[in-house]
Amino acid sequence: MRAYNEEWIYNREILGQTARWHRQGLVSDKQMDTARKVYPVEFRQTNSFIEIGLFLFTTVAILACYLLPASVFSSQLDNQTTYGLFNVAFGIGVGVIGRVLIKQRLLYRNGIDNAFVITLTGFLAFGLNQFLPNGLSLATHCLAMLPLLLLILWYYGDTLIAFFCLATFYTFIFDTLLKVSWGKDALPFVMMGVSLVMYILVKQVVNRNTRQVYYTDPLNLVQWISLIVLAASGNYYVVRELNALLLPHTSTSAIGIKGSPKIVLSGLFWLLTFAIPVIYLWQGLAKKNRMLIILGALGIMAAFVTIHEYVTLLPLNVALTSAGLTLIGIAVLGIRYLSRPKYDFTDSPDDDSPNELFVNIASIAAVQATSTIPHAPKDNLRFGDGDFGGAGSEGKY
Repeated sequence: MRAYNEEWIYNREILGQTARWHRQGLVSDKQMDTARKVYPVEFRQTNSFIEIGLFLFTTVAILACYLLPASVFSSQLDNQTTYGLFNVAFGIGVGVIGRVLIKQRLLYRNGIDNAFVITLTGFLAFGLNQFLPNGLSLATHCLAMLPLLLLILWYYGDTLIAFFCLATFYTFIFDTLLKVSWGKDALPFVMMGVSLVMYILVKQVVNRNTRQVYYTDPLNLVQWISLIVLAASGNYYVVRELNALLLPHTSTSAIGIKGSPKIVLSGLFWLLTFAIPVIYLWQGLAKKNRMLIILGALGIMAAFVTIHEYVTLLPLNVALTSAGLTLIGIAVLGIRYLSRPKYDFTDSPDDDSPNELFVNIASIAAVQATSTIPHAPKDNLRFGDGDFGGAGSEGKY
C-alpha cells in the first residue's frame, strides 16, 4: 500500500543495530552473516554525498522536462484552470514515473526518489491552488493543501514532506489567529498549547509502535519542531519582536519608543523564557532523553542572549568571549567527569557503550533468533565483501 517495502525498512534497522553490536564485539561474525541472510535488505545503498548529487541532478532534470512543454504551450496556459490542470497532470506523471523507478530500481531515500517526491508535491500543490478562487486568505490555502501533504506523507514517509506539513499547519494557525481581534494576544499561548499537544501525541505513537519504522524520521522531526516552537513561543524576545512586527507602523511611531514596544504580561514571558528550557533539561536528564537535553541547553543559552538584548551588562565582545570560555570550560569538565559512566551517563559514543544493548528489545530477539537458524551450505560463487581500487582492477569480487 505504500511506496517502499516496509519489511526491508524494518530489516534495515535490525541490521543497523546488529552492525553496531558487531563493532562492539557483542555479536560474532557468524551471527552477523546469518542476520544478513535472515533479514535481507534489497534497497540500493549509497552515501550522503552521492544522494545529494542525485537529488539535485534529478530535480534539475524534472524541471527541465516541465519547462520545455510549458514554454511551447505557453499561449494555451494563460487560463488559470488550464494551467492548474497542466500542473496536476505533470505532477501525476512525475508520481507514476517515480513509483516505477522506486519499484524497479529498489530506491529508498536514494536522492532520486526524494527528488521525485518533492517535485510531485510541488506540482500537485501548485496546480490545485490554481483551482481555488482568487482573494482567499493564506490560512485557507494552507488548509486546502494540508490533506494532500498528509496523504503524500502517509504514502512515502518522507522527512521533507513532514516538514512541509508542519510548516503548513503552523502557518494555518498563525494566519487564522491574526484574522480575529483577540488572536494576536492569544497567539503565543495557542502555539505553545498546540505544540505541547502535538509532542505528547507523537510521543505516545512512538512508544506504542516499536516495530513501526516507516515513519521514524518524520515522527522524530515532529518532536523536534514542536518542542522548538513551544520554547520559541514562550521566549520574551520572540514574542516582543514579533508583536512589534505585527503592529501597524503608525502605532509604533506614535509610541515614540526606540525599538520594539514592551508587551503585556512581560513578567510571565520572562519566566517562560527560562522555565521551558529548564523543564526540557530536567526531563532530559531524568528520562535520559538526548533531544530534551540538547534543546534545554540551547534554550538556556537563548534565554541569556535575550537578557543581553534588553539589559546590556557587558559589551558585546566581552559577553561573547566570556560565554565562549564558559561553555568550553563546561564541556571540558563534563567530558572529564563522564569519562567513566556516572548516573547512567557517559561521554563514550553510542557504539562504544554497552548500554546500547538494551535500547531495542526487538533487535535483541531478532539477533538471538538468527543464532538458532540452520545455515545453508556455502556456494562456490559468493557476492559481496569485495575490494576494489583504481578503476576496479584490483582485489576480489
